[in-house]
Amino acid sequence: MKQFSVGQKWVMWDPVYGKFFGEVVEISDEGWSGTVVITGDRDEIVDTFTGSAGEFQASGEWQLIEQ
Repeated sequence: MKQFSVGQKWVMWDPVYGKFFGEVVEISDEGWSGTVVITGDRDEIVDTFTGSAGEFQASGEWQLIEQ
């Protein structure tokens, strides 16, 4: 999958810091790019990613949560 859609949810497990969640909050270029808000397991915002869907998927061990 190389495209984002608003509301899409992702998860990543880090052996040191635990579980992180990403939610796509905005898309552009028909879903080829977008903004993902990244939260920790206590629901606190820890980062924001803005860029292409391909870059996001390649930036870590992100897995799409089935909806």
